[in-house]
Amino acid sequence: MVFKNSLITGIAFCLFTTSLLSYDPAVRFDKNEKPKELEGVGVQEKLGNQLDLSLSFRDETGKLVLLSSFFKKDKPVLLSLVYYKCPTLCNFHLNGITDVLKKLSWEVGKEFEYVAVSFDPKETFDLAHAKKNAYLKEYSRGDGQGWHFLTGNQKEITTLADSVGFSYKWNPENEQWIHSSVAYVITPSGKISRYLHGVTFDERTLKLSLLEASDGKIGDFADQFALFCFQFDPGKNTYTLYAYNIMKLGGFFTLLIMAAFLIPFWIRHNRDSELIRKE
Repeated sequence: MVFKNSLITGIAFCLFTTSLLSYDPAVRFDKNEKPKELEGVGVQEKLGNQLDLSLSFRDETGKLVLLSSFFKKDKPVLLSLVYYKCPTLCNFHLNGITDVLKKLSWEVGKEFEYVAVSFDPKETFDLAHAKKNAYLKEYSRGDGQGWHFLTGNQKEITTLADSVGFSYKWNPENEQWIHSSVAYVITPSGKISRYLHGVTFDERTLKLSLLEASDGKIGDFADQFALFCFQFDPGKNTYTLYAYNIMKLGGFFTLLIMAAFLIPFWIRHNRDSELIRKE
């Protein structure tokens, strides 16, 4: 009887543990497959790639403008690809951009330009105008001359999107564009300097990215010093302390301290030696 009960208990235990082991949540995702809706959507970083500044778009007043008109001497450009009727992600992106620009000590239009381009060719300049006014009101600084909200035709949009590695597609089921959220930092000459992923942005990261893109032409000595001490970490999407430069800086200050002690000693030593020789 005891053997029979033990046998039943053993079989039940085996069935129970087998059922637990047979359910492995990782099995459902071990292929790491991208959902079908996201196929062909994303960002392929093309750091150093030159934008075609001869592309033409319409600004928020309906005027046809060249992309080159926003690239001025020594001024980097912060670029966003969005669409103005987007109900979710683009709003989060533009909100995040505006929030970090409000925290930044620099002013849009003075140290850098901000350009938003709609990748929906059906959108018109009146939408861009309304969007710009809404974010200028939120920003509440300056005269708004450095803010540019553009629309364009499919050919120009595709060329710009391809040059920054931005892939997106239309979802007919919910009638929305599927896309990523990225801000691009562009040099004054039109080359891609930095990708800032996400919908929220760090003030220091943005400032150092703009400073780096300008090749040190904007900002003050403190900003230059900060850039020397920090290096961009793509994995963390932010700037982190650069140990090598910190070590160089430490070595420099060590030499200064040694010089401060040794130079007066050498001067006194030489003066004493001269006095001894004269005696």
